[in-house]
Amino acid sequence: MAGGAVVLLTVALAISLGGVARGVAHPQNSEGPNPQPGETVVIPKHEQQEPGPSQQPGETVIVPKQPASAPAEQPSKPEKINPNQIYTLSTSTNLVSVDVLVEDSEGDPITSLQKGNFRLDDDGTQQTITNFGPIQAPMTVCMLVEFSNEWWPLLYQALEEGYTFLNFMRPADWIAVISFDLQPHILTDFTHDRGQVQGALNELRFPGFSETDLYDALAFTIDRMKNIKGRKAILAIVSGHDTFSKLTYDQMLKISKASTTPIYPVSILEWLAVRMPNGYNIGYWQARNGLNYIAKYSGGQAYFPRFEGELPGIYRQIAEQLRSQYSLGFVPSDPEKDGKYHKLKVELVDAQGNPLRVVNQKGKVVKYRLVYREGYYAPKG
Repeated sequence: MAGGAVVLLTVALAISLGGVARGVAHPQNSEGPNPQPGETVVIPKHEQQEPGPSQQPGETVIVPKQPASAPAEQPSKPEKINPNQIYTLSTSTNLVSVDVLVEDSEGDPITSLQKGNFRLDDDGTQQTITNFGPIQAPMTVCMLVEFSNEWWPLLYQALEEGYTFLNFMRPADWIAVISFDLQPHILTDFTHDRGQVQGALNELRFPGFSETDLYDALAFTIDRMKNIKGRKAILAIVSGHDTFSKLTYDQMLKISKASTTPIYPVSILEWLAVRMPNGYNIGYWQARNGLNYIAKYSGGQAYFPRFEGELPGIYRQIAEQLRSQYSLGFVPSDPEKDGKYHKLKVELVDAQGNPLRVVNQKGKVVKYRLVYREGYYAPKG
């Protein structure tokens, strides 16, 4: 693969060994004009209409979304790796990359923001955003599928709906499929060929083991994607339970924090809970909270559908969110190589530095939220 945005559709079915290192993506410079004083330049996608008459100075200005063109270049194909290599945490550059999703209360991406609308703090110190990448770009996705006979009928239902995710992929996107039980298995490496991906998913018929090495499989997949630049993600179709991993939950959290690959678990936990006596037990809450934090620290989101009919909408939303992220890059003003975890905070502001006001076409204030990885590990040197 050449340079570009990459998203890995990771089908979680088996867990194994793998290394984890943090690679830093380099967003392309693609700055638009900064907002002028008194302007508000945001509007939710589902409310966008043709612009009205020109506003006077000081009035709220609503800017409709402009279609964004995807970069022509292709993402670089990940290197083959040895599943038995040692887990590592590393960085290769002082540039820190942060992908930010801005969505309204309906979960729709807000795509009309410019570089000047973002404020980024590193451990409480405001940073200069040197790189501002375009929204709407090709992506690399790895589907990670849990292939355990313990919950396979329900996992298979989620996987069948997962085929619809392919309908939201574009010709320039790369997709791989990995399953896991006692260890991860690469069913197909990154490809543009949707038929090859479907063929790999069709191999998942009769699981041979009940063990689920979730943490090992996630770490293995993160490590395979560490050198991929651009938009990338792991789509994990899982229960959320881990029974046999060599990694502990705390180790997995650290790996998630160090990674630049967002994780999007789609879990069957709710389906299990309503089918089992005392289903909402401590095991349920441990698995749910575990997936939530792993996803959150990686810059992704976890989903827990209660009904099968929710899945197509979830897969559509994940695809749209991944494609509509903003890529921010900065070089820390205090570049000390202390190996410590640095807390990030991203906010939306107007030209005067005040919180950005988002309105719809009718002038009604719209609530929004930002999704991004909350920190990074500084290089150790």
